Amino acid sequence: MRTIITFALCLSFFSATYSQDQKTADKKAETLKMEVLPEVLVSHTKNVSKYIPDNNPDAVIRNTQNEFISYNVDNEECRNFDEYLVTLENEKGFLVATYNQHGVLVRVNEKYANAELPREIMRFIFMWYPEWTITKSKFEYSQQKGAILKKTYHLKLKKDNQTQNIQISSTGEIVKTNNELAMN
Repeated sequence: MRTIITFALCLSFFSATYSQDQKTADKKAETLKMEVLPEVLVSHTKNVSKYIPDNNPDAVIRNTQNEFISYNVDNEECRNFDEYLVTLENEKGFLVATYNQHGVLVRVNEKYANAELPREIMRFIFMWYPEWTITKSKFEYSQQKGAILKKTYHLKLKKDNQTQNIQISSTGEIVKTNNELAMN
């Protein structure tokens, strides 16, 4: 009985593997034919500029940048002027963008006061300026034709009766320092 069942299983297995007919195989071969597509030329467009938002930890700044990204410029309105200015303001600062007469983004300038600092900048300040506290912070960001020109933080540090102004880049490099003694 065991051999009959084994024989029946083997027979059903082998018959199922040879059950494909030639017409089905020919149809599959037709669907897999390679077609030659026409050539496509990709060229650089001179009148395109894009906004590269900063990855700032401050939610107010990110919201302003996202609002600017979703802003739709009316090309008909831009044609009436040499430059078209878009300004977005919030409680911490502003974003000013300039478009040309074709509706292409030319430059963006952003300035914010009391901006939340990235962790890298905070680590750098606490490592190089121990026991100093940050009393004020400003963030400046500008770009022109899609290239980032400026991305700096202006910080005012205080320790006892001394204050120090530091301009630091987004990578953690000190751009400028200004030591001044406060007479309190």
